[in-house]
Amino acid sequence: MILIESHGGDDHLAPVRSELELRGHEVVVLDSGRYPVETSIAISYDDDDAPELSLTIDGTTHDLTTCRAAWWRRSQPFTLDPRLIDADARSFAYTESSEGLEGLRALLKVSWINDPLRDGRAAHKPYQLREARRAGLVTPRTLMTNDPVKARAFVADHAGERTVYKSFLAVEGAWRETRVLREDEVDRLELVQMAPVIFQEYVEGDVDLRVTVVGDIVQAAAVHSGRTEYATDYRMALDTVVMEPYALPVSVERSVIRLMRRLGLVYGALDFRVRPNGEHVFFEINPSGQWLFIEEKTGLPLTRTFVDALASADRGSPHPRSAPSGCVDCEQNTSRAARAGALVGA
Repeated sequence: MILIESHGGDDHLAPVRSELELRGHEVVVLDSGRYPVETSIAISYDDDDAPELSLTIDGTTHDLTTCRAAWWRRSQPFTLDPRLIDADARSFAYTESSEGLEGLRALLKVSWINDPLRDGRAAHKPYQLREARRAGLVTPRTLMTNDPVKARAFVADHAGERTVYKSFLAVEGAWRETRVLREDEVDRLELVQMAPVIFQEYVEGDVDLRVTVVGDIVQAAAVHSGRTEYATDYRMALDTVVMEPYALPVSVERSVIRLMRRLGLVYGALDFRVRPNGEHVFFEINPSGQWLFIEEKTGLPLTRTFVDALASADRGSPHPRSAPSGCVDCEQNTSRAARAGALVGA
């Protein structure tokens, strides 16, 4: 059995679930937005130390002790019983619901993509930037602060160069693209005291990269952001931007693998920009980032690769690796990008 934590509005859920079921795997989807009112859990201890774990959805009970693989995709806020109108009662119910579900997750004997705790930590940009540097990747000069004095000093230190600013999270209700700081915005830096902002040096370059990693399989796409009307953030032109498969330099690919292992992730979507001199600059990693828009434009077999990993885990096999974990720097690891390109034509 494969457990997927997601919801019906996630466009990545349907193709993954469909392919897994076509291959004969039992798939159970937990939408935490329907918990605890429409979905129930049960953790039962009898005479031994192995509890019985079950999940009931739409009247059907699933025995989670048979679950061997799980995909942590898009967990949703719980929906409490509307009869709970007292604020303290709602807070108590929410906390208790969280404790129960998190306890259930902790008891599952599954191979996670990704482990929820590691996924959550890896999503923090301050942490991932440090780990990226330790993994050997180049990152932009960066300041994350809600101190206007420090923000002004950072901008002043980069006088004559462009500075970009962006948010920590891409929140659906308050999404913000990456922006170049304008001169008329410098006087508004006092506003950062309301919430921290990420400031970075502007990285010159006409090509961005989206690097999708599953296990040790690395597949990269070049995004020709320099050909769009808003080169600072190609997400503003997703419908028209040109993308194509890209072969990462061996040294960069090795560092990507190191970063994934340092973060404890099986899956990740990484963003880079290539400077005119060929230097690859790491921006961020999204542990649950999207891949369908890359697959549709490039033909890279990203869904198939991801499904392979879940199916392998459900069979009790390790996640896909192109070399033993101790051989990240072995020369035989140099062909992963070429192999991914070959899969495109398969």
